[in-house]
Amino acid sequence: MSMASAAWAQTPQGTITRADSGAPVPYASVGVKGKPLGTVANETGQFPLQPLAQALPTDTIVVSCVGFLPQKQTAAQLRQTPSVTLTPQATQLKEVAVRHGKLRPQVLGRESTGGVAHWGNWAPKDSLPKEMRGWEVGTFLTPSDNCFVDAFSVYIERNALRFVRFRLKLYAVEGSHPTTLLTDQDMQFVLSDQQTGWVKVNLRPYNLHLKKNQKIALAMQWLDNDEPRAKGKYISVPAAFPDAFHRAYIRDKSEAGWQIFPVNPSMNLSVQAYRD
Repeated sequence: MSMASAAWAQTPQGTITRADSGAPVPYASVGVKGKPLGTVANETGQFPLQPLAQALPTDTIVVSCVGFLPQKQTAAQLRQTPSVTLTPQATQLKEVAVRHGKLRPQVLGRESTGGVAHWGNWAPKDSLPKEMRGWEVGTFLTPSDNCFVDAFSVYIERNALRFVRFRLKLYAVEGSHPTTLLTDQDMQFVLSDQQTGWVKVNLRPYNLHLKKNQKIALAMQWLDNDEPRAKGKYISVPAAFPDAFHRAYIRDKSEAGWQIFPVNPSMNLSVQAYRD
């Protein structure tokens, strides 16, 4: 492992490009299957190899991005050739849901801003917070009626960064865990300089439609940020804890295992509901 780390130190960057055009794939996830190891590529498709240095040669590394087929290879293969090509995912024309005539506004998720739990990037006062690229936090939601999704909202309690980029994800749910993505559309948003309070993201352009009693997992994935301006905690989202009737989840990197908690974070979907 030490020899592999030294080898990767000589080639500090990997690259991710499209198989059809050779263009960079920005903000693709790179993770070690089943382990909290990984990172996210930048806007030019480059990613640091150091976060993968502790992977065993036989570990599976998954490179994935919304709208592309995931690519798998061993850590040994990636160390030998640190360049990855992703093939765009062929998508069938989806059925267009015409907006129903009788719509009622609803909110799925938590609208309150208090809570004793705090989700985000924290560290002791005199140390830097951990590397967050690839980290996900999410909440489980079940609409009581058919609905169209208008917007996503999250409450940012604390933010000492000038720039943070997130990707929104909607997963299907099997049992108690998120599984496959429900949309191939890349939905991103950015927190501006030390932005706090409710942050609302318009989702109407994506034409998202949820079915009655369809259990989903709504997640924020951390993609990029500027360098920390200070040591100690610098971003957080409040959550109610404990919550006997709600579950939320996190995973440290894109291929790490899900961790489920009895909490309810301050994040939600604004929808227009209707009944057949």
